[in-house]
Amino acid sequence: MRELKVCVVGAGGSYTPEIVEGLITHRSQGLNVRVLGLCDTNRDRLEVMAGLARRMIDSAGADIEVQVSQELGEAARDADFVVTQIRVGGMQARRIDEVIPAKYGIIGQETTGPGGMFKALRTIPVMLDVARVVTEVAPRAFILNYTNPSGVVTEAVLTLTRARLLGLCSSIPLMQVQLRKLLQPRFGDVRIHSVGLNHLGFIFRIVAKEADVTSAAISWARRNHGGEDSLLTSALEVAETIGAIPVPKYGDLYFHRRREVKLAAEASRTRADVVMDIEAAVLKEAADPHTVGKPAALLRRGGDGYSSVTFSTMLSIVSNRGDDIVMSAMNRGAVSDLPDNVVVETNCRVDALGANPIPVGSLPLAIRGLVQAVKTHETLTVQAAVTKRRDLALQALLAHPLVSDIDVAVPLLDEMLQAHGLEYH
Repeated sequence: MRELKVCVVGAGGSYTPEIVEGLITHRSQGLNVRVLGLCDTNRDRLEVMAGLARRMIDSAGADIEVQVSQELGEAARDADFVVTQIRVGGMQARRIDEVIPAKYGIIGQETTGPGGMFKALRTIPVMLDVARVVTEVAPRAFILNYTNPSGVVTEAVLTLTRARLLGLCSSIPLMQVQLRKLLQPRFGDVRIHSVGLNHLGFIFRIVAKEADVTSAAISWARRNHGGEDSLLTSALEVAETIGAIPVPKYGDLYFHRRREVKLAAEASRTRADVVMDIEAAVLKEAADPHTVGKPAALLRRGGDGYSSVTFSTMLSIVSNRGDDIVMSAMNRGAVSDLPDNVVVETNCRVDALGANPIPVGSLPLAIRGLVQAVKTHETLTVQAAVTKRRDLALQALLAHPLVSDIDVAVPLLDEMLQAHGLEYH
């Protein structure tokens, strides 16, 4: 069995214990990881997570060497997989991304809208550097990207470098698992097809026994899912109108926009504030020499399925299995309503060569305009990030459906540029 090296960039992040746990549990399934490289610009957090990783590995009796370095070239050298989970500007920058848009009556969120755009503007230049270093020191490596906004970052790297990068996210895969379980009593085993962009994905086709049962499945799910999951309830309400199920939580930003803005305005704390508290608790547990497993506080962080998607992808590549996994990849004609050279999030066949999008054809009419508008925003954002042109940044902001008002876009852009210390000309 081939010996592998996995490197984590942004290893001081709170999700690193998920990855370590996955490395340990998937060894018996054919993923023979012998070296784990950990890299982060924050030395203190890196040392805490490296210590926890070693204790978890020792406790499990796994033969995995942990290598630690703040130099990416050293940490990633000869890696087979590089997992990227960086946060340029830290949580304080995220807080700015949430607070300033709210002043203009727009949702502040780190993966879409103005907040997502500014996270991309900060992150893309850094991720391009990461990709180029990885390509140099580990030319056969696949980069598995979780850095948000994942779809935009993925498009930038695939367009502007030679890196082999796959954009991963657990949102749609988790919804697939949830729906399969829910639909099993009525429809048996089903195949679930998704299309769209990261955090703007839609389940648009459900197939049982070679028959398209999408409409019936949506109605059945709405009546029988029990309502315990309020996010799925909201998604299914929208689905009965548009004929496709939007990704829970993130779909609400578009289809329940006024409600989401109101809820955010009424909240006593931003999500960034909440996450900072959770991460402090995670780090405190991780630093405890008696902690030999995932910190309990990590359960409050979110990101369920993070490890599962990561290692399913690794296994499919290493074993050349061609598994069907939803991820962000270059379109290459899979979605006929979008250019070939942009990134889409859809079902892909994943093998030793990477991700190959399964042909979709045309987007359902009810979601076509929204997806095309957000993709226009994403592509303009990539262009703005690499040129530092203010006019392109303004075009990108104005193109987003959550903004689409130049009287708002101009002052919002200027305030956020100033707050983040970004110089665009």
